[in-house]
Amino acid sequence: MAAIHLQELKAVMIHDNILENPLNILKENSLTIQNLTYDCVHNRNNAGEVFGATEPVILDFTVRVNSPHHAKRFYQESILNNYFNFSVLFNVMWGSNNRMSSYEDGFVANGYVVHVEENYHSGKDSSGLDQQMLLSVKVLVRSMTYLGRDRNLKSVFIQ
Repeated sequence: MAAIHLQELKAVMIHDNILENPLNILKENSLTIQNLTYDCVHNRNNAGEVFGATEPVILDFTVRVNSPHHAKRFYQESILNNYFNFSVLFNVMWGSNNRMSSYEDGFVANGYVVHVEENYHSGKDSSGLDQQMLLSVKVLVRSMTYLGRDRNLKSVFIQ
């Protein structure tokens, strides 16, 4: 069972598959994750390898939207009935050129946007940041690639 429940970790969501060019991501294209929930249940053999079908999984996250363009993209994906990539990275470091220089770990989810809900707050959150517009997004996950340190990758296809 893999379960991720974000609470105090610093995480960002990149609306793309970062595996293709991870260090070319601009900071302005990352969205700050406010909360994240992902539960995946699958069987493992004695060697620890995943086998058999994995139940459908919902990735549920809330992001702070930087611009109306970012919000519009989620809504468009929800009506296109196609799968898209969502990269979630933990403890990202940004270089002086505002490009990602490193990250601790994360995952790339590939799936269908099944629900988008927006919420606007004009106040500040518990850490003092402006809330602005928040989008709650639910993604029906098709596959998941876990990103470990030193680009150690593990992919799981969800049937």
